[in-house]
Amino acid sequence: MQNLQKLGWFLFIASFLPWLAILFVVPFLPLSIAEKTQIDVVLAVLAEVFFWLSVVLLGKEVVTKYRRYLHPRYLWHKIRNFKRK
Repeated sequence: MQNLQKLGWFLFIASFLPWLAILFVVPFLPLSIAEKTQIDVVLAVLAEVFFWLSVVLLGKEVVTKYRRYLHPRYLWHKIRNFKRK
């Protein structure tokens, strides 16, 4: 059980890495637009597969709780409140 939970957390964290690669790595590769599009599609599908596998392993409640903290609206609210202090 403990190993499956660790695998679930790994997959949850790893599900964000392909999105970072899509935003910050792929656009700067010396490839054609078609090749970059193919890489983007593969990375997006991989990210979604990782995320949904982590939901299965960790449970919907755990993933929903932590995903809320990573939502851009929540992060923006935290940054704005931090600047006011």
